[in-house]
Amino acid sequence: MSIGGPGAAGADAFVIARSGTLDLRNAGELRDAILEALGGHRPVTVDLTRVTSVDAGVVQVLLAARRSAAEAGRRFFILAGTPSALPDVVSRLGIPPIHA
Repeated sequence: MSIGGPGAAGADAFVIARSGTLDLRNAGELRDAILEALGGHRPVTVDLTRVTSVDAGVVQVLLAARRSAAEAGRRFFILAGTPSALPDVVSRLGIPPIHA
């Protein structure tokens, strides 16, 4: 699953990489890291390809960040794929993936 466009994790992007479990206990830290990165001038990529578990609260943080970036005219990408848990959670929530 890729939300964004090609070259999202390119050399010019600010990359926020996470692994393991993402849930309400660390959603605030993820939100803060994304907001700080969006305050800069480079595209922002959140790399969740090594995330093994994610809950709906984290999906909400990611969707809000994507919306904020779009409103500000900023490039924002979410990378998630096998074995990342994000595609499965997004599917169970009924949110269609966006592929660019």
